[in-house]
Amino acid sequence: MAAEPINQFRDVARVYDSLMAPVPYRHWVDYVERLWERFGVRPRRVLDLACGTGNVASELLRRGYEVDGVDASEAMLRQARRKARGRIGFYHQDARHLDLPRCYDACVCLFDSLNYLLEWDDLVQACAGVRRHLEPGGTFVFDMNAIRALADGMFNQQGFGRDRRLYYLWRSQWDPATRRCQIDMQFHHQTRRGTQVYYERHVQRGYTLTEILTALSAGGLEGLAAFEAFTFDPPTARTDRYYFVARRPAG
Repeated sequence: MAAEPINQFRDVARVYDSLMAPVPYRHWVDYVERLWERFGVRPRRVLDLACGTGNVASELLRRGYEVDGVDASEAMLRQARRKARGRIGFYHQDARHLDLPRCYDACVCLFDSLNYLLEWDDLVQACAGVRRHLEPGGTFVFDMNAIRALADGMFNQQGFGRDRRLYYLWRSQWDPATRRCQIDMQFHHQTRRGTQVYYERHVQRGYTLTEILTALSAGGLEGLAAFEAFTFDPPTARTDRYYFVARRPAG
């Protein structure tokens, strides 16, 4: 299976917030703050990498942080800018080629965004870009889907969005040779002009813990810890989502 993305994060931007309405963003940011506290981090300026429609960035702003966001999808950023009303700086850039005007005390990258980097070298480039934009000693917190979760069909889903005007149907295929998960997504959106149907193909790659930690090192970051999501427990063979804490060396 030669899985290649189609319209990834383009049409779905119109309905993304309805789709993600059940997600407890405050809980996710609570956990990030607990990780910062565990490692003695007190950031002021935070970069939200792969920020999407800006929901995590907005929650960080609400808690008093100075926040910028960056994403590769202009369609998602249009939604983010509309909601933020100028209170957050948003940049349209690829995670592999970051070139921002300032550095940050911390960077976060949530919702398995780095699984969308399909080659190990891409992951290294993203880590190197984060390093360039962290102050010495700055911290990088990110999550990734485990190979097990992708292989077991975590993206085989269907349901409704915030209300029944949005119906979605996702079907995934796992290729063990490439460790790529192809997710074919249909969205049926009821609007005043009738039903609009969107189709996107998303592709994620699964990485081993060793590959991820090696990519951090190759990108100039120091891996501090890996956890099972929302805990301080080490990952196991049954872990579906990893969280990582890394930092730019102070020297």
